[in-house]
Amino acid sequence: MATVATGSSVLDFARRRDPRIEVRPARPGEPVARTLDEAGFGPHVARLLGYPRDSPAGEILVATTPRGRLVGGACTASFGATGWIGALGVLSRARRRGIGDLLTRSSVEWLEEHGAITSVLYATEMGRRVYERAGFVAEAPARAWRGTPPPPAPDDARRLRPADREAILALDRAATAEDRSAVLDRLPALLGLGLEGPSGSLQAYALNTPWGAGPAVVAEDFDSGIEMLRALALEPQPVTITVPDDNVGVARVLADWGFQPVNTALRMRHGPPVGHDPSRMFGLFNLFFG
Repeated sequence: MATVATGSSVLDFARRRDPRIEVRPARPGEPVARTLDEAGFGPHVARLLGYPRDSPAGEILVATTPRGRLVGGACTASFGATGWIGALGVLSRARRRGIGDLLTRSSVEWLEEHGAITSVLYATEMGRRVYERAGFVAEAPARAWRGTPPPPAPDDARRLRPADREAILALDRAATAEDRSAVLDRLPALLGLGLEGPSGSLQAYALNTPWGAGPAVVAEDFDSGIEMLRALALEPQPVTITVPDDNVGVARVLADWGFQPVNTALRMRHGPPVGHDPSRMFGLFNLFFG
């Protein structure tokens, strides 16, 4: 796979990388989940790999030694003009050899080959420098919160229906400025909740997927978003809600409800701004594809 040189010195990158390392698509049966678990993502990363493994709009890339041993991996998700990179990790014993750089650049290249103008990711503090070397620029952080919304749930909350697909996509596009229909196409059923307005139209949704730490929660406005979060009391168990810091006020509400901050990550992009609207985002699917 060719090296993407955008945003960083080719000579600098050549000095850092190990020429013996190959990046390629993962093969069936390779222990990618175990590799990324050991790289620091923990055992739950196996669930996250389900989407790029099963979707034609995604790919799992692995970094291998000449003997075929996996030393790192990354996931991609293509949404047309935008694409996401997630679960990018390198085994501790293989770090400082340019493998993170190579995986990053190879992921950007894969997304660009599938139409992406902008590649997006959420970076840990450790990964930020790697992404900056590859030409990514920082935007704003998002924080994950864990807790249980207080009852009662609003009366106008209901279960999602198959007929809600187009309304969900419309709300999602207004919030993300992306076409994430590829995600809905992989869901045989819409599991989650919706909030109806006076006219019966969908004002907000909380959609569950097999790959997320928590539901994706998107709303037309702040009040609808908070009501949608409160509706999660219909499923009375702890839930993880990941909210962009740019959606001011949500963190205060969650803290008042007794939610505890779990972790944080920084949104970064390679390419022009996407034009997303964080004020409509009240819960991300995960820190892989937003």
